[in-house]
Order: sequence, then C-alpha cells, then structure tokens
Amino acid sequence: MILIADSGSTKCTWALPSKTKQEVQYFTTIGFNPYFIDKEKIISHLEQSELNNYANDITEIHFYGAGCSNEKMRKLIADSLISFFKNATISVKHDLDAACIATYNGGENICCILGTGSNSCFYDGKNILEAAPSLGFIVGDEASGNYFGKKILNLYFNNKLPEKLKEKFRKQYKINIKDFSENVYQKEKPNKYLATFFRFLTQNKEEVLFQKIIKDGVREFFDLHVCCYENYQNHQIHFAGSVAHFLEDELKEVAKELNCKIGQIIQNPINNLVKHHQKIVVRNH
Repeated sequence: MILIADSGSTKCTWALPSKTKQEVQYFTTIGFNPYFIDKEKIISHLEQSELNNYANDITEIHFYGAGCSNEKMRKLIADSLISFFKNATISVKHDLDAACIATYNGGENICCILGTGSNSCFYDGKNILEAAPSLGFIVGDEASGNYFGKKILNLYFNNKLPEKLKEKFRKQYKINIKDFSENVYQKEKPNKYLATFFRFLTQNKEEVLFQKIIKDGVREFFDLHVCCYENYQNHQIHFAGSVAHFLEDELKEVAKELNCKIGQIIQNPINNLVKHHQKIVVRNH
C-alpha cells in the first residue's frame, strides 16, 4: 500500500489510495515540520491517529513537508516514519516539490506556497531553483498566515484597531498579553499559533485597514519571491496553500498591477499528488 503525505507546519494530510478501486482514504494529523517537532512526538501522534490501523500494511511512503529543505531535516522525518511504518520504504521531499507537482501544467513556471509560511521557486518540470531564501517565521514568510497574524496582533495590542474591530477581536479570541507571550515565546510551534489569527483578517476583508494590510503583504511577497526570477512576467505563477486560496482575488489584483500571469491556485496539493503517484505506479507495471 502507498501512503502519500502533504505536510505544512499546521496540518498534515495523508492519502491512502486503494489498490483495486478508484477510492482514496484521507487522514489528518498535526503538521510534522522538523524544525518544530521531534521523532518521539511524531511517533506519538501517528500512534494516536487512524494511520495506526495500517502501520504494518504500508509498503511505500511519499512525504512532502514544510521544513524538509535539507538532508538533516529530511532524515529526521524519514527516521521517524520508518520507526512507525516498519515495512515501508520512505521518500521525504520539500513541500515546494509537492506544490510544483500539484500545480504543473506544462512549461517552466514560478511556483509559490502561501500557507502557515511562504516560499517560492522556479520550476522547469524537473528541477527546482530557489532564488530568494525562505527566512522562516521570524524574519521572512511574507504574506503567510503567521505574517498576517503578527500584523493583527501588533495592531490589537497597540490599540491601533478601530474600536469595532478591537471589540470583535477581543470577544472572538479572548487573549491577553500573557497568553500571547506564552504561546509565542515559550510554547511549541509559535508560527502555527500566529497563523490562527489570519482567519480574523479573512472574516473582515471588507475593512479598509485590512485591505491595505493584505495588499501590502501580497506586494511584498511578489517583490521578494516572484520578481527575483529572470523574466518573471513571461512565466505562469502558480500558488498552493490555504492563504493563497483565501486571498485569490488579491493575488490576481497585484499580479495584474505587475503585469504577471497567474496560473493555478490550489488550497491543498494532496489530490494532485495522489494522481501523480498513481500514474507512476501504472507506468512501472
């Protein structure tokens, strides 16, 4: 049995295609970003998931994940998976690989991720070239969920939100400076915590202040992570991720301003990853 996983920092979606039927079972765990989780916790989460029922039946795993950009991080994930799925061969790749495969429709393109974090690359159909580094949630991650979450929290705690929005935010999240400090500076996965506030932005997109924050963030992403590629205006620009999905209109508006061509915008790559690996199985047989 083949198991395919697409993992961000917040959530990991697992797909288990049927051998004989055109059916796919889907499972969800927390995101396994190796920068924020260790082997022991990965195994613990897998043991508590429905995947535990299939641990001995899986023979092949293709894992695509945020944070899996170097050999050390990929090894952490691979070692964790092989300890749990003892009969499986393991392939671990970066989430940019997943985005490229899932959005590819022929020809060279620029492929971007806008989710809890953000990233981009130039993809020729086989090879990935990263021009602008992904500097993570503290320094980078422009236009990502945690990027926008930080913007909202900054405005809220500094009393810069309009009174109506401030009260709405207070009732919805019920947080204080102590809760904020603990979650960002003492607890695990601060990037995931920050990204939870992106929802408030999308729920109130009609607000002029939020429209400016969104547009400025998207423009900053294009400036750093799209315009860095040679002849960027001549290539389709694909996006994957939940933030890209919810900000589709804004992405298209900024792209139009910059004379860029938007290609596909998908929320979750997993379905296209399943089709990709099913084609490989058919070819090999």
